[in-house]
Amino acid sequence: MEHTLFKIFVLLSILSTNAQVETTDNSAATFQTILDKATANTSGISMTIIAPNLHITWSGASGFDSKTEDKKLEANQPFRIASITKTFTAAAILRLVEMEKLNINDPIETYISEEHKAILSQDKYDCKKITVKHCLQHTSGIFDYAVGNKDYLKTVIDNPKKHWTRTEQIQFAVDHGEPVGSPGKTFHYSDTGYVILGEIIEKLTNKGLAEAYKTLIDFDKIELTSTWLESLEPAPKTSQRYVRSYLNNTETTNWDNSTDLYGGGGYFSTTEDLAKFYQSLFNGDVFKKQSTLELMLSSNSITNQDRKAEAYRMGIREIKTPYGNGYMHDGFWGAATIYFPKYNATIAINYVDNYNPNIMKEAFMTIVKLSKGK
Repeated sequence: MEHTLFKIFVLLSILSTNAQVETTDNSAATFQTILDKATANTSGISMTIIAPNLHITWSGASGFDSKTEDKKLEANQPFRIASITKTFTAAAILRLVEMEKLNINDPIETYISEEHKAILSQDKYDCKKITVKHCLQHTSGIFDYAVGNKDYLKTVIDNPKKHWTRTEQIQFAVDHGEPVGSPGKTFHYSDTGYVILGEIIEKLTNKGLAEAYKTLIDFDKIELTSTWLESLEPAPKTSQRYVRSYLNNTETTNWDNSTDLYGGGGYFSTTEDLAKFYQSLFNGDVFKKQSTLELMLSSNSITNQDRKAEAYRMGIREIKTPYGNGYMHDGFWGAATIYFPKYNATIAINYVDNYNPNIMKEAFMTIVKLSKGK
């Protein structure tokens, strides 16, 4: 599910060239100071910076892991990453493309169940015209069951322990919303499309989604040791206490995680694992071919529309700053990860509550200044 954390990257994109960030020779102390200052406005925040050109691999945390503020937040505590899962889903689909198991221009009707085709046909969706690529880039025209309107969130709030199935979520999209446009003609963020992509991954690997992700992306190779698909696989034995999650003042940690699962969300992770994943994605450790990454980052067919439409690629969004472009995704509960090719640097961050865009900005500007000082 998409979140207003996008405003962080709008802020990044209009940074003044006169922006000032105090740095010291001790980058670790600088990053920790950024977090410590931020806790005046948030219960807790964790962050990881990986910037090998600057010899930086740093993780830190400040504040508490809940609004009750009774337990200190540790840097390695896991949290729900929500829609950042979409980057994993897109990477898994594109690995299947590399393996020649599908073409992104294939229609989804080739891969999804007869039951799901029948459900989608109730709203006159043409599964022969909606392609894998459309789902990857949110141009399928399929209504977003999760945040297309307020119906789903209200339903979840009324029954937070309900365990949802993929089929129920697709049906919810059909029952509570109408098609938002013809395939390839309009941008509309759609968790429903990514739920369909999750089904395709399972179909083509003949594995459960959790195992398919791990195999296709090769979690062992890139050393993702604290990332797991909640309820579809066990948490690692080394996993720490979960960071609490909130919707306004309501704690949602114990909501059934199937509320956001099956391709559009569902992962627990840490800022360290997220930073390693993005760093690996852009440095040849996930895809076998550079052309696959280029495909992932290629522009969608929607132009001259709103900024989000033009910026969204495949499971990842491009943002522009005067200091270089970045590629990122955020998550509904407060996480965000961004990679800057110019600096070969990744920032992963998670807020317990009360998002503060200045934290990401200051961390990024610190990397810029340190790079200039090399």
